[in-house]
Amino acid sequence: MPPNRKISWKTRALWALPNLSMLLFLLSVGALLVYMQRNESESGRERLLEDLLWQEQALRHRVQIHQNFLADLGRDFAKSNLSEVGFYAAATSKVDDAPEVVAVALSDEYGDSRWSYPAGSLDPIRNMPAAIEPIQRSARIGMAGTTPVFDLPGVGPCIAVAQPSLSRKESLGAFVAIISLKNLLRRQVPWWIAERYQIGVIDIEGRTVAETFEQRTPEGALSHDIAFDPPGYGLRLRATSYRTSSSVLQNLLYLVLAGVSMLMVWSVWALRRHMRVRLEAEQALQRETSMRRAMENSMVSGMCAIDLDGRIIYVNRAFCEMVGWPERDLLNRTAPMPFWPADAVAQCQAVHDAILAGENPYSGYALPYRRRNGVRFDVRLYSAPLIDDYGNHTGWMASLNDITELKIEREALKAAHERFLAVLNGLDAEVAVTNCQTGELLLSNQPYAEAFQLGSPDGPLCALPFHRMSDAGGGEVFDPISRRWYQVRRRQSTWVDGHRVWLDFASDITERKLAAERERQQAEKLQQSARLISMGEMASSLAHELNQPLAAISSYSTGCTNLLKGGNLPVDALAEALEKIGKQARRAGEIVRGIREFVQRREPRRTTCSLDELVDTVLPLLQAEFRKHGVKLIDRRTPMLPILHADRVMLEQVILNLTKNAIEAMADTPPGSREVTIETGRENGQLIITVADRGCGIEPDQLERLFLPFYTTKQEGMGMGLNICRSIVEYHHGRLWVEPNPGGGSRFRVSLPLNKEMAHAA
Repeated sequence: MPPNRKISWKTRALWALPNLSMLLFLLSVGALLVYMQRNESESGRERLLEDLLWQEQALRHRVQIHQNFLADLGRDFAKSNLSEVGFYAAATSKVDDAPEVVAVALSDEYGDSRWSYPAGSLDPIRNMPAAIEPIQRSARIGMAGTTPVFDLPGVGPCIAVAQPSLSRKESLGAFVAIISLKNLLRRQVPWWIAERYQIGVIDIEGRTVAETFEQRTPEGALSHDIAFDPPGYGLRLRATSYRTSSSVLQNLLYLVLAGVSMLMVWSVWALRRHMRVRLEAEQALQRETSMRRAMENSMVSGMCAIDLDGRIIYVNRAFCEMVGWPERDLLNRTAPMPFWPADAVAQCQAVHDAILAGENPYSGYALPYRRRNGVRFDVRLYSAPLIDDYGNHTGWMASLNDITELKIEREALKAAHERFLAVLNGLDAEVAVTNCQTGELLLSNQPYAEAFQLGSPDGPLCALPFHRMSDAGGGEVFDPISRRWYQVRRRQSTWVDGHRVWLDFASDITERKLAAERERQQAEKLQQSARLISMGEMASSLAHELNQPLAAISSYSTGCTNLLKGGNLPVDALAEALEKIGKQARRAGEIVRGIREFVQRREPRRTTCSLDELVDTVLPLLQAEFRKHGVKLIDRRTPMLPILHADRVMLEQVILNLTKNAIEAMADTPPGSREVTIETGRENGQLIITVADRGCGIEPDQLERLFLPFYTTKQEGMGMGLNICRSIVEYHHGRLWVEPNPGGGSRFRVSLPLNKEMAHAA
């Protein structure tokens, strides 16, 4: 600096500013250190005392819980509601749930354990008078008590809590729980206390008998202890902080010294760069002003600033182009403005006055404006306070957007939305859109709201009952509130906000379900009728089947009578005759049992059965039919097939109907060529039953109608046999079809699925 240039007072102030700042900073830091030291010491002690009181209450409450447990055992024992098994169950549960409880026992008045879990848990303290005497005293005088701290081998410092058994029928005794102090502290001291304090239990002599963690605390650390009662006997609970205030002060001192050094360096650096930075700042301000002006002129939103009196003080290029007046004609203009329409001056004036009054709604104002050529347009106006460099409120800045096209599009969108809702509400189905993750109802039509009694269409709602469906495609859903069934068709889509949603179309199928149920009941009745009709048709044949074993029984019994009367009684011949009588009687019984089970009316019941058992049950019923019509039976069953889980009577009816139809289909076949083949096997994880005949076959035009109800090719048939068979097979999730039999005739095939467990076992 030249020597003849006078130093201004501003420059002198800049030179003195670093020294003054450093002095003030050191004074404030010194005062802050003293204040923080006192405040930290007081707040740390208060916080330690609060945490210690809370911890003492928590530990006392935990011990009280164990005492209550012993009291409950005592009351149950007094009422004879506690057996030895019940005691061990309760003791095992207590020891497992509370790790601090290492043993639970029932002691007599001499301190011997009657019941104990673990076994012999009171034996280690029998030779400790200080520990065993409170237990004996509790058993004799009938009052709860605790023991002083004793060292239990393998566990460490413990106390015992005793509660009298209160029994009038039994000898005196007390329930005892041994509590490990180390486990009590480690389990019941939360992490937020354990990480700040060392919690320990101090005996009456001042010795630490148990701590949360066995580690040293720093010297000079804050510490406090309070009485720990219960359990008593002079025990105290002590909390020692892991941190000291000195470490905080040292760190703070280092921080202060570093801050002072940085402040001094910054002061010198700032002083040297002050003039250059000021010049650069002026140039940057000029560049920023030019850039800001260019940005404002490039905006499509109109900008207009007014002072506190409502006079226009600034407009940008977009505003001038929007209203059609040049900047020189708009500056310093006051209300009414030239761009206000004549029929909307009052509305524009009200908004103008509201802005001057400080009303700036978040949504802005919608106003009609007029261009210089007379064309009207709509704008959305937003206003904000205009603040100068000194923080003074000097006026208002308004931004305007031309919303004419947006308004037209919005009206069109509104009309389209109304048309969409009209179509949606006119559908004969319940339509809903729900969020895939939250189940929130986003959109629904009027039938949906009426069906599920939605109170209000606005706001988030739970889209019951469809939101629990997770699979695309939908299915049948039952609404437990309206007691209605719905067929739901579902697919995923993307909502307007980008979230994945379910689009559900629901149709009320309650009546259809009821009709299906009625049809099922009618089908069951038809199945019963079909079985009775089949038994009626085979009555004469079955009578012949029964006559054979009955005649044999009569013959064998007559022979036995003759042998007895003649006096010649060979034992072997008599035993053989009686054995044959029993065999024929069992044969007749099997025929009667099969008839009874076949015609019995009952609900479908799935049991384990095999194809061999089903065929073996049906074939005896048809033996007379085979002989009557001269039909040869060819049995091609595959042995050791997997077991089915099915209704055996229903499947027996299928085999019976198909075999009986096969016999009747060969009425016009020469007697020597009449053959019925029953074949079983396994294909592609399915069990296959095939019944083939050598009849005239089935015409192609009859194949499509063969399984329809009441369609028959017989002169006296009902047309329900094959329909019932297909219903039974489909009930078992199987399939029944017919195909030509190689060599002539037809063969009916039944496929039944296997469950995975049985298929794997096979």
